[in-house]
Amino acid sequence: MEQAQTVQLGRRGFWAISLTLFMIAYNVSVVPAIMPSIVQDLDSSVGYIQSILVLFSLVTASFAPTTENLCRFYGRTRVFVIGLIVYGIGIVLTSLSPTIAGLTVSFALLTGLAATPLISAPWTIADLFCQGKAAERAILVLIVASSLGGLSGGLLGGYLASNFSWRWAFLPSLGVLLVILVLRRSLPKLAVLSQQPIDWVGGLLSFLGLGSILLGVSLAGEFGWWEPKRVFSVAGLVIPPFQLSIVPTLMAVGMITLGFFVFWQRRQADRCGASLLRAGLLRKRGFVLGVLTSMLHVLITTGVQFNLYQFVPVALSLNPFRTALTVIPYNLTMIIVVVAVLKYLPLSGRFVPKYVLHTGIALLAGGIWTLYISLHLQVTSLELMPGLIIMGVGSGLFVSYITGLTYSTASVDEKPEGSGIYNPAQNLGSSLGRAILGTLLVFFASRDIVDGILQQLGKTLEPAQRGLVIAELQEMIQTLSREEIRTVLVNKVPPSIYPMLRSINLEAVNSGMKTSLLIALMFTGICFLFATTLPKYPATRS
Repeated sequence: MEQAQTVQLGRRGFWAISLTLFMIAYNVSVVPAIMPSIVQDLDSSVGYIQSILVLFSLVTASFAPTTENLCRFYGRTRVFVIGLIVYGIGIVLTSLSPTIAGLTVSFALLTGLAATPLISAPWTIADLFCQGKAAERAILVLIVASSLGGLSGGLLGGYLASNFSWRWAFLPSLGVLLVILVLRRSLPKLAVLSQQPIDWVGGLLSFLGLGSILLGVSLAGEFGWWEPKRVFSVAGLVIPPFQLSIVPTLMAVGMITLGFFVFWQRRQADRCGASLLRAGLLRKRGFVLGVLTSMLHVLITTGVQFNLYQFVPVALSLNPFRTALTVIPYNLTMIIVVVAVLKYLPLSGRFVPKYVLHTGIALLAGGIWTLYISLHLQVTSLELMPGLIIMGVGSGLFVSYITGLTYSTASVDEKPEGSGIYNPAQNLGSSLGRAILGTLLVFFASRDIVDGILQQLGKTLEPAQRGLVIAELQEMIQTLSREEIRTVLVNKVPPSIYPMLRSINLEAVNSGMKTSLLIALMFTGICFLFATTLPKYPATRS
């Protein structure tokens, strides 16, 4: 366990960790809001930008175990400051990226690695320095800070992208980073009790194992879950060299690597050597189920919001700023509810936290269903608002208690270890939300576009041939710019059909969005089932 060398966490120190979460949330949420501007400027595609966001979460989640190892050896505060510096460099390079490859390296890889200690440190410091009611308030304030970052990213970033350039959208986060660097001296110094060498072998195995699995999931939409939709090659070498998608290959490699990781950890524990993880909390059923419940909530909300940022510009013909204004009621409502819970519910004994959690999940499902029934070809921003508000109320109730209920089985000594598991799981949920729900939206929209064109032509295709055409269109949407897609369609679609493409596209996007919302509802049901296993009250309840 890490121990503090200072007596308490000062106000300036608390501002530092709160602004850190604000900054991370801002940059993650700003990318979907400015996506159309990036696609146009860098001559890229929505699919590439989606992959960059997935890769960011993948890198952050995969590097988390190694980060905890570094924190135990060098000290959390030192690693946190280094992460701030690297993160700032990554954001500067992101805003200056001349190509999509540069954007991938700077944002997904550089800031993804640097974000890992920046995400875990605030929660760990709050756990170590706050107890009882103070801990509840600290956690909820950090939640509000993160939510405000997401709100500001979509709104302010969309405004800057619409009126200036998408590159200016990252400027506010750099200003926040400079403030954090000024306040960093107020952060508590944590004594390092572990003097064992760093487990570099375990870190490499965990990173490669988790990274391979998550990368496989993120590539499923483009390359296929089993049968290959397209060939995956590196320097001309086709991988794998037989008729199988790269996705199961990557996932198999990841599982085998994680198996070696488990073997290595047991070997190190038996020899009392350097060990990356102390998996005591992973043996506690309540903690694991709480982590899974929270991860599913992140998957649902991230995936739905990501799809809305793709759906609204097409269906409502709005620019990035007005798109952000359309989606923002969810974030704003969630913040209001969390603040209300912070002020009233913890002070009252009339509410059972577990039942509040259940109510939140039920309202989240109700909001998704309200969104579903509100969708039609002439849908307006005002019609989307009720569903987003109901979702926001549900998420606000959920996030207010899920952390406390998850840690109910954890001792004080286990909380730092718990943060090293809990936070990466949230990043994994974010990655899966964009990968699964985002890919499904593209697939179902592609399917309905193909079927709509065939219907207008009065033709039918064999199932195998139809599947190939859908896969080809899906690949085009994910890899080509809008102008390139328009050019291809003009050359391939008969002139009599081209004037109808706009209406066919609208119907397909509307149908695809509805289907993705139904899938999100299914995940909500699973999330509710997991939540039924949690305790009624947090361990910190007095």
